[in-house]
Amino acid sequence: MSRVRQMLFSYVAEKNAKYHPQKTFIVDEQKRCTFEEFYRRTNALARGLLNRGLKTGDRVVVLNHNALENVETFFGVMKAGGIAVPVNVRLTAPEVGEILQDADPYLIIAGKDYLDRIPDCETEARQIFVIQRDASPLPAYESLIQGFSPTRVECETDDDETAMLIYTSGTTGKPKGVMWSHRNLFSSAQASAISRLTKTDDVALLAAPIYQAAGVGTLFSSTFRGNTIVLLNRFDPGDYLTWIAKERITTAFVVPAMLLKLLECPDIDRMDLRSMRTICYGSAPMPVEPLKQTIKKFGWTFMGACGATETSPGYIAFLDGKDHFLDDSPRMEKHLHSIGKESINAEVRIFDEQDREVPPNEIGEIVIRGTNIMKGYWRKPEETAEALRQGWYHTGDLGYIDEEGYIYIVDRKKDLLISGGFNIYPKEIENALNKHPAVLESAVVGKPDPHWGETPVSFVVLRKECPPVSADELMDFLRERIAGYKLPKGGIFFLDDLPRNAAGKVMKQVLRERYRQG
Repeated sequence: MSRVRQMLFSYVAEKNAKYHPQKTFIVDEQKRCTFEEFYRRTNALARGLLNRGLKTGDRVVVLNHNALENVETFFGVMKAGGIAVPVNVRLTAPEVGEILQDADPYLIIAGKDYLDRIPDCETEARQIFVIQRDASPLPAYESLIQGFSPTRVECETDDDETAMLIYTSGTTGKPKGVMWSHRNLFSSAQASAISRLTKTDDVALLAAPIYQAAGVGTLFSSTFRGNTIVLLNRFDPGDYLTWIAKERITTAFVVPAMLLKLLECPDIDRMDLRSMRTICYGSAPMPVEPLKQTIKKFGWTFMGACGATETSPGYIAFLDGKDHFLDDSPRMEKHLHSIGKESINAEVRIFDEQDREVPPNEIGEIVIRGTNIMKGYWRKPEETAEALRQGWYHTGDLGYIDEEGYIYIVDRKKDLLISGGFNIYPKEIENALNKHPAVLESAVVGKPDPHWGETPVSFVVLRKECPPVSADELMDFLRERIAGYKLPKGGIFFLDDLPRNAAGKVMKQVLRERYRQG
């Protein structure tokens, strides 16, 4: 007798179709569909893929901006026993080629605007189906659906087998394929839905790309809860606010950079945003001072979420809504600098260099274990073994846990600077800079120094509405707040924007290269 497979995430769509078939599930900028329509189309898609020869474990690459078809492909591939591989549309053709070579997909589903990202050598070896809403010389995505039965597909895939393969953002080097199992997806979606206090009648707005972990995680947690999801293919502050008013959005996920842009949007005070109930932010560090301004401005319930691609499309910690009430107490201020407390499906600890747990408030490496931890890196057994030592995922983040259980990230292990024998954490300098009323955000990197070893260098984005401030003024401001050896003696430089990847994380290697080139 075979064991019951309860954790296949593709079955969530079946439950939603059963419980509220006529409810709208996905709204993109051109289409909308109900849960029943989605269920029937993904069943037909799974059969279409099987008809094309897809076998259990085969990879299907999805190269397209946020759209209904992407979500259909994720579920259709999982139902057929394959592995969905969403790819970042902002990558160049050589970068996409590297991923295709590594993932070795059986089939590619691509938006017509991104066909030029697929190297010519790949088009000869693999089937490509184009997501199109007009004519194209290549086979159409719809040909995988039309003519195939919409009835339930019996999948023999086990819940510990790989469901998705998603590539890391590459902030620390070349992207690696992270394997998420069906159990990972189910566990993360369930924990996120509970922690974010989502309701069945919520209407969720998602502009974060669903080719990276935070976007996929929000998509799946909202699906788990049976929400209507409004899916935008790009973020424009004015359009974003218009969609909130138009679709009566109640909950949304944003990356910090999006919140900063919303604060500066001139249309914000004339838009009807009364439907909005909760905002969850994550995917990158949130500067505290802009966060406090945002809380005061909107009055919504804010929640912070922190995770990594390796922790599946979910989170390791949540900063609860109650921690965002501004009472100006030192305790409140301290908690806003944290990532919250561990998620219900994760254990978080702090280890020293010998992988021993350290006491509260002592800095070490943040390690995690739980049902949300990846299976490993695709075709990289040595790197998998190194990352998952003793059953714990080693994040490479330095941090500590206080006596109340709040988790604090001090910095990336690789970003730690050592100057004259002293440890300098760039985030500490960034937090101090961000307190200046003219500073919108900042980033600190190190430069080689023949005397001290390394010296901090600061890059600053100023608020447009504030009078300009000089580097000397900011340095004087810092002298009152941090020790002298931590000052960015390598210089303070002003930028219009900080370079970010698709996940909204600041690409510090780009800043290092800019400094090196003068």
